[in-house]
Amino acid sequence: MRLSTKSHFIPLTLAATGLLFTSSAVAAPIVMEGDYVRTAVSDNGTLGAGGSADPGIIHDPSGTRDWGPEDYLTPGTPWEWFGVQSAQTGLVGNNNAYTSGDIGAISGPTDLSGGSADNHVSWLGQYSDLFTISHNYSFNDDYERIDVLTTITALQDLSDVKFVRAIDPDPDVNTHGSFDTTNTRGTTGVAEEDFVNSQGGMTGLTLGLYTQSDITHNSGISAPWSTDPDAYLAGVNDGDGDYAIGLGFDIGSLFSGELVNLSYSYVMGETLDTVDLPTGQVPEPGTLALLGLGLTGVYVSRRRKLR
Repeated sequence: MRLSTKSHFIPLTLAATGLLFTSSAVAAPIVMEGDYVRTAVSDNGTLGAGGSADPGIIHDPSGTRDWGPEDYLTPGTPWEWFGVQSAQTGLVGNNNAYTSGDIGAISGPTDLSGGSADNHVSWLGQYSDLFTISHNYSFNDDYERIDVLTTITALQDLSDVKFVRAIDPDPDVNTHGSFDTTNTRGTTGVAEEDFVNSQGGMTGLTLGLYTQSDITHNSGISAPWSTDPDAYLAGVNDGDGDYAIGLGFDIGSLFSGELVNLSYSYVMGETLDTVDLPTGQVPEPGTLALLGLGLTGVYVSRRRKLR
């Protein structure tokens, strides 16, 4: 059974939060480690410790924390991207490959583990005087996935707002020397717009992006590693190869002080058939995400294996 994960707009008066966005905080990457997943959150808000530093996104399907040589992110040219596009800002974003990006860090990464999830790190950034963006990354020790809550808050009226999250997965490089993956949109019982994945041709290791968001969205497979949300919203499918997979979200307009929550997950499996999809609702952070205080509500989520 699939439960809806709602992502919606929430009016917010920034003055009420008491936040002053006058300086950037610089922090070291924070490592997140469960039984199946080892990753980090970098100072620019992306997954991975930054560039080729360990860890990128490492997955042990045995659940014994036996971190082998395979890393989905760090071989070759590490590339994990998030971006915001609007009529007022153009396309801006941050990439794991670089120590800094268009969006500066305000606070974080901040370790909030042990509350709503065994592993939980938040990050908050700001672009000019136009918007803030926060990411809450979380997973329990027995998850083969990373749940993400992204909150975009308009500081001025914004129109034609879109968001993209994308990665170039390389699970076979360190052991087999191949950058190519088998890439698909959707799978049995899961719509193409909700799920995109890559599978190592030799290891079978699978990494995907999955969402049940109520915001208009689509998935894509991009040969040129596109950062353009419109490419993913159009459902680009360039097939198999050393390509990027990603999700695009079409948010629309945000008035000053209004925010939108986007819920999605990086999901993993030893094969496509065993990918760990969330079946419960991921709680929305509301204003607490903006404050860097983490998630609210009860974390209700179970494993769903694809069969």
